Amino acid sequence: MAKPSQRPPVQVNKKTLALKLLVLALPLAIPIALLFEPVYQLLPSQLQEFLWPDEQTDTPFSEIVEESPPVSTTCEAHKYTTEIVSLDPLVIYINNFTSHAEAEELIKAGEEDFEDSFISRTSGLHKVTGRTSQSAPLDLDIPIVQCILSRARTFLGTSMRPSDTFSIPQIVRYFPGQKYDLHTDFWPQHQITNDGSNKLFNRQSSFFVFLRDNCTEGETYFPLVDVLDNDSGFKGKAMRGEKDGVQQGVKFKPITGNAVFWVNLDGEGVGDRRVVHAGLPVGEGEKIGLNIWPRRYFGKADD
Repeated sequence: MAKPSQRPPVQVNKKTLALKLLVLALPLAIPIALLFEPVYQLLPSQLQEFLWPDEQTDTPFSEIVEESPPVSTTCEAHKYTTEIVSLDPLVIYINNFTSHAEAEELIKAGEEDFEDSFISRTSGLHKVTGRTSQSAPLDLDIPIVQCILSRARTFLGTSMRPSDTFSIPQIVRYFPGQKYDLHTDFWPQHQITNDGSNKLFNRQSSFFVFLRDNCTEGETYFPLVDVLDNDSGFKGKAMRGEKDGVQQGVKFKPITGNAVFWVNLDGEGVGDRRVVHAGLPVGEGEKIGLNIWPRRYFGKADD
């Protein structure tokens, strides 16, 4: 009887075997290696090179730290919500337009420059009894100022053209009894820029941002903005105003970080008198706010 033929011994390729074992071990090795540096150092060199390319191996995994830059140097993602107060004229309430930290940083940026407030007329700057607060301009080169202006431009969308700019932002401070009587933010006549270009401009719209609310009273009051009689939707942020004992208009309570936005000019560049407003006297404490005025240009004065 013939003996069955014997198969020749299988030649095992050590490199192939090592590769197969490496592939089988990979799913288990990766999560362990990512968690524990000592285990990573015990892995085969081929696997180490796969997990950590050469440009990273001279920095130990445990020492790789991502540092977050301070708020003052970046305009980090920030979320806010809006509520329409009035469609005509357009008035919008903005919840959390700035964080509390941003509000304090804006105050810090200008608090050393506070001086008695004035009003701007065609004939120049004038101090009047109807405005008794202190004001300070904010430098446009300060990162937190750039951040908030960028946020305002994003809010405005296509209503602000790329060529349009902002007037110098201004922080304002009110102590007990201080106020700003009824006024508008736009000028009856367009102004001429002082940069030599002779461009005509006006304040297209306004943001008033509450930066510090350590006070009683001191609301921002719009007597000619009609709102629904049912003010429950304002949830303590706004309430009906009152004139001569009759409910009229709407007034906004100072709440740090929140803002009021309104449109000053119509499509032809004419000011809307319905957005006349006042900073009511502060009862006790201190109120600080921020004025942001987007500009709209209207050709040149000599055209």
